[in-house]
Amino acid sequence: MRSPFRSLLSVLTSAAPAGLLAAAVAVWSVATPAHAEDHAKPAPKTATPKAEAQAKPGAKNGKAKLMLGSPMTKVRFSEPAYPLTDDGTYRSFMDKVLDEYGRRCVRQEQFGWEIAKDDQERLDFIFQGTMANYGRLGFLLGEIHPKSVTDPETIAFLADRNKERYLLVWTPLESSVLFMMCDTAAKDAKADQPKSAPKK
Repeated sequence: MRSPFRSLLSVLTSAAPAGLLAAAVAVWSVATPAHAEDHAKPAPKTATPKAEAQAKPGAKNGKAKLMLGSPMTKVRFSEPAYPLTDDGTYRSFMDKVLDEYGRRCVRQEQFGWEIAKDDQERLDFIFQGTMANYGRLGFLLGEIHPKSVTDPETIAFLADRNKERYLLVWTPLESSVLFMMCDTAAKDAKADQPKSAPKK
């Protein structure tokens, strides 16, 4: 089965702003996942995942740590990824998506992989392998097409398991791919928070 990202890199080579990869790679740092109790900063004017170029690294020593999988969903990636910090851009973007489905973000994580711009095979491996691992752990995956996602290369899914519902969003850049996820709850019901939500 062909990846939804097939032929993506050749399209993005001409479409992506110059210097975007370098700026995106600069924010890959040792970071813990953002939680609901963390107050996200206001999003920049461009509230899209590609605005991550404006975020600042979270690690002072600049040494990036690779993650084998998502601590939140317990799903292993097909290849280790860099955890990304959030300046509010990711949260703002995912909140807009979830608003269309009457849900809100409780916790979030975001990760990135560097990929050579012509390496379609590796891009497929990362995307397809990671999504297959969600299926292996019992997640029911359904692609969604929210109106707030205007980038045709961005792909969003709802991943359900038991009473948990996650938003998964893949956004490709020129020479990297970003994977954002959000643990969700019903927008108007605090009692509907997933069991995995941190307790205070």
